[in-house]
Amino acid sequence: MTEQFSKRKFGHFLFIAAITVISWLLAQGSLWAAENKPWQDPHPYPGDLTLPGPAGSSFVFRPISVSGEGGPLAGKKFLMGDPAGDFRSPPTAVVVGGAFASDSDNNAWIYYLGKYEVTQAQYRAVMGDAGGGEASGNFPVTGISWFDATQFTDKLNTWLYANALDKIPASGSFPGFVRLPTEAEWEYAARGGSAVDATVFDMDTPYGKDLAKYEWFSGPSSSHNKIQEAGKLLGNPLGLHDMLGNVREMTQNHYYIEYYQGRSGGFTARGGHYLVAEADLRSAMRAEEPYYLGAKDKGMRANVKPTMGFRLLLSAPVLTGREAIADIEEAWDEYRAGAGAALPAAVSTAPVGAQEAVPAQEALLRLGRIKEGLQQAGIAENFKQDMAATESSLRSMAQVRKQADEDSAKVWAKIAGERGMYLATNLKGLEVTKDAPTENLRRRAEQFAYNVDNGLENYSEIMAELAKLPAEAVLKGFDWHSGSIQAKMERAMLSSKPEAAEQVKDIQAQLAWIKTTRAHYEKYVREKRFDAASWRKDYAPTQP
Repeated sequence: MTEQFSKRKFGHFLFIAAITVISWLLAQGSLWAAENKPWQDPHPYPGDLTLPGPAGSSFVFRPISVSGEGGPLAGKKFLMGDPAGDFRSPPTAVVVGGAFASDSDNNAWIYYLGKYEVTQAQYRAVMGDAGGGEASGNFPVTGISWFDATQFTDKLNTWLYANALDKIPASGSFPGFVRLPTEAEWEYAARGGSAVDATVFDMDTPYGKDLAKYEWFSGPSSSHNKIQEAGKLLGNPLGLHDMLGNVREMTQNHYYIEYYQGRSGGFTARGGHYLVAEADLRSAMRAEEPYYLGAKDKGMRANVKPTMGFRLLLSAPVLTGREAIADIEEAWDEYRAGAGAALPAAVSTAPVGAQEAVPAQEALLRLGRIKEGLQQAGIAENFKQDMAATESSLRSMAQVRKQADEDSAKVWAKIAGERGMYLATNLKGLEVTKDAPTENLRRRAEQFAYNVDNGLENYSEIMAELAKLPAEAVLKGFDWHSGSIQAKMERAMLSSKPEAAEQVKDIQAQLAWIKTTRAHYEKYVREKRFDAASWRKDYAPTQP
């Protein structure tokens, strides 16, 4: 009986062991299936470009449209930087271009930017190594160096050319290639590119007040000071995810204080990361990262950080063949005589008049040197007279331009003042009707809100036009407009008409608002940024 009991006990043990093994195998199978299940894009958008990668991986890109004049030399001029920041992000005019001609817009070019930061799963698929981060799968890859990131792009390009050449966009006969983005390409996209208007483009972020819905930053309301999976939050206006937070992103650029001129340092990393405070997160954020870390007495190693990763960009060569070279050559002279002539850093943020004055002044200096040479060489008197007449013509042209600038400034100052009054009137109407109890008043409130939004957009366009003129002419224009209003008030005060007192009150309000408009212009010229929030606040009915 004891032997029989032992056999039953042993049989029970074998049954339990078999169940345990089967359960373990099923669990491992589930884990294997989960790890090898094709990745699903959590935010599919129209226009997405998806390229396959090794080991079943895939990479999703968003098209970034760059519109501008210049045909094959087309580019978008914009201001990088932050006027409220320090020397690390000075406002600087740059031009960003595309790599692939747009199918829908003859003046537009496109580059493709990675929709998400490169993940550890993607990195492992290409390199066979998840890097130095502790996380895995869809978390951004970190703990890798700039050299690792560029090696990754080389390996991925090699794989794409061997396995998916027909899926890569081409420029002419040249297929594209993946690389790290430049600073200009990164910031243009981070600000919202052509998907937002100029006012939103100039904001610290393109999101308004709900930053936690779009970006990971430090603290319990967001990341809890931990790295997060890529793509869990909403995308920016271009459909790009985690642009400003989660991990700081490496770029192709060496670090220059003024972006592309001066001392060349390490490489530039853009955006913030999960340990950066919400108040510090902005599109202009940038940092210099040394290629190597360490010290003389302790040795050096490649720079790797748990807060730094990267994003891919799909580009193409520029001179892709004889046809492309011929197109650029044909467009070059007109381009250099037009928009391209105003691009050097020394005059990139100057008004149009100042930009024009630089070559004109250089021409006068050259003429002066030629005149000196003619006198020393004893050249014929009639030739000297022609030279003097040419110099006089140049100076006359400068005077004509100056007068034209002053006349334009008067008109634009008046338009700016009137648009300011329009904003003040509609903001007052909105304040009165915003809590309206009736349907009719609610519709009026909606109309006031619409007028304010459109008025702010027009106001930003007017400020941009004023900034193209010499500041001296614009300030004289505001003085002229104030003087005109003052004269109107004096006439109203002398009037005996019953409505004169009300007219005087309205004109006094106009005088107060024109001071506000002038202050907005002076601030815009200093900072080169639209500030719709301040404009709205200053024109609100609580202000004098």
